[in-house]
Amino acid sequence: MRNNSFLILFLCALGFICQAQTKGNPLWQPRIVDANSLVVLETANISINRKIDYPINSQGVANIPLESINEGDSIFISCMGFKTLNLFVQNKKNLLHIIELTPVSYGLKEVKISKSKNKLKEITVGTQAFSITSNGVYYDSSFGLYINNKDKQTGFINAVNIKMFDRSNGIEMPFRLRLYKKELGETFPRLELMEPMILQNVKKKRWFNIDLSHLGIKLPEEGFFIVVEILDKEYYSGKLVKSFGSYVSQIPNFAETTFPKAYNKDNYSITMSTRSKRWFLNSKTEYQFQAKILTYDE
Repeated sequence: MRNNSFLILFLCALGFICQAQTKGNPLWQPRIVDANSLVVLETANISINRKIDYPINSQGVANIPLESINEGDSIFISCMGFKTLNLFVQNKKNLLHIIELTPVSYGLKEVKISKSKNKLKEITVGTQAFSITSNGVYYDSSFGLYINNKDKQTGFINAVNIKMFDRSNGIEMPFRLRLYKKELGETFPRLELMEPMILQNVKKKRWFNIDLSHLGIKLPEEGFFIVVEILDKEYYSGKLVKSFGSYVSQIPNFAETTFPKAYNKDNYSITMSTRSKRWFLNSKTEYQFQAKILTYDE
């Protein structure tokens, strides 16, 4: 009798908890996994209509308020090394609880390079300057480096290298990577070359290498922009870390130099204003970004 009473009490309590959660703000909590191994993808990202991004926790789960999703919305699920999945919302009651992403096949399968008699070579372009300082102290901020193509080379952007510092204990924290095409007569980026990626430098490498070879991104004639973005506050711990006598947010730091330029005189750095959300030239700074280009050895 005592056991039955305890069971009834437990079920009532459980029902009360579930009811309280339902009456509060119900969440959609999808788990993102590798379609082949079913391993959780903790570096994945979910975007609603490409306007609102939601991070994934260490269990591969996102916590998304159902009230932020409407029928007719497009939900994009992405992760580096996996094909981006696009879901169209017809009925919120039918949202998936397990979402599987398919790994991409690396290699330039769709790039016809065998017809050329010239051999392929990989070159590194971008910054080569020495750096002792870093940038990245504000949430929702963006930094970019324009890399010229004055020699009008043809080829593909194979990888991007981002130099990072760990002065706020945030080198492994997530950030967004974007690539933009430079258009003739334009100073700032506008046309994107790939889907934005949210990345984490989990191995805490000073030079973080991002392989893009599977995307087959053609080298634009006028050059291109590498842009990194520190995300919104919700992506981070919110902790303040003491660094050089002051307290800063625990977010990624990106290397830069303020020394006179000895290299890359045709490149330039840009920074987005956190207030106006407009780009401006940062002529006294060079962000430490590089790209590996697969081109022809002529």
